[in-house]
Amino acid sequence: MFGAGYIEMLAREITDDLQSIRAGIARGESKELISKGIRFGRLSRTPDGMWITSEVQGLSRLSLISPDPLTPPTLIIRPWHQAGNVISLREFTNTAFNQHHGIQSTERFGRDTDPDGDGFTNELTRADVTAVTLFQAALPVPGQVIPNDPDIESAIRQGEQTFRAIGCATCHIPSLPLARKSAIFTEPGPYNPPMNLRTGDTQTLKMDLQSPDLPVPRLPATGASIDVPIFTDFKLHDITSGPDDPNAEPLDMNQATWSPKFGAGNQRFLTKRLWGCANEPPYFHHGRLTTLREAVTAHSGEALKERKAYQALPMSDQDALVEFLKSLQVLPPGTRDLIVDENFRGRRAPSPASDPLVGPVRKSSNFRPN
Repeated sequence: MFGAGYIEMLAREITDDLQSIRAGIARGESKELISKGIRFGRLSRTPDGMWITSEVQGLSRLSLISPDPLTPPTLIIRPWHQAGNVISLREFTNTAFNQHHGIQSTERFGRDTDPDGDGFTNELTRADVTAVTLFQAALPVPGQVIPNDPDIESAIRQGEQTFRAIGCATCHIPSLPLARKSAIFTEPGPYNPPMNLRTGDTQTLKMDLQSPDLPVPRLPATGASIDVPIFTDFKLHDITSGPDDPNAEPLDMNQATWSPKFGAGNQRFLTKRLWGCANEPPYFHHGRLTTLREAVTAHSGEALKERKAYQALPMSDQDALVEFLKSLQVLPPGTRDLIVDENFRGRRAPSPASDPLVGPVRKSSNFRPN
């Protein structure tokens, strides 16, 4: 959940872009859905006005279905949960309190009701949900730890180059631009589903994600935009070899509960946000892998080419890529710099193009990635 406010505001911006493209599609037309350089396929309309979503890519079923063919799909980006089926921190909060803690919010279950029969009513007010949502949105962003050891530093920088060279950055996009004006997190949000407050239902609260009063580190603004080093494309991808792949899920959370498709399983997962990934074991969408190396080699399906490219690398390059992933960390509370050394003191940002350390990983008895 670190950096959650920036994540949700990026998702809202992309949704705005896709819906703007949708609004410009006349009957009989077809347009590509592109936002921030990310391609979401093509949305079409027939001459009689029916919407065709068969060529839309990477979006959840819930963002493509509509009550009838003449009603446009919402195209909402859903950045939460492995299957990309939750729109906002508020929806996430309402659901999690109920499912994991047995605490029902009044906005979802009504006032003076006791849906779970535990003898308590009004367990979570609308203000409570807003406070928890804003707490999560204010969490600091992850950073990068580059030790002063020249061998490890060289490995990290070589690993980043390799990460890009073999195609990992195609889906794990290293950074995405967020408009400075969009760094004003508003709550409740505009796209929340029913049973969750949304913009217009109550007073809108605003919180500047760039405020120095929030927990550090924060992201610097460059002109009118902020680079968010998030390492995702906000899309769903099939990264399995098929329904029998052990990494497939037995239930599809984007289908109606207990429908045949719900029990048919799921093979499409939201591209993992890699910032802070080194602090998040166990790994992969199901949390069954113990090392980052295992997570890399578990990729298949749409990521098969990249996984094979990784496995074809010399071991030193494989090690360097893992070392790069290990550098992407959640930093200790109070750390102000985004790039720090092993003692969490600020250091310069890597500049591989001009840095003499970039090149073959140095052989050293001290360099043993795991």
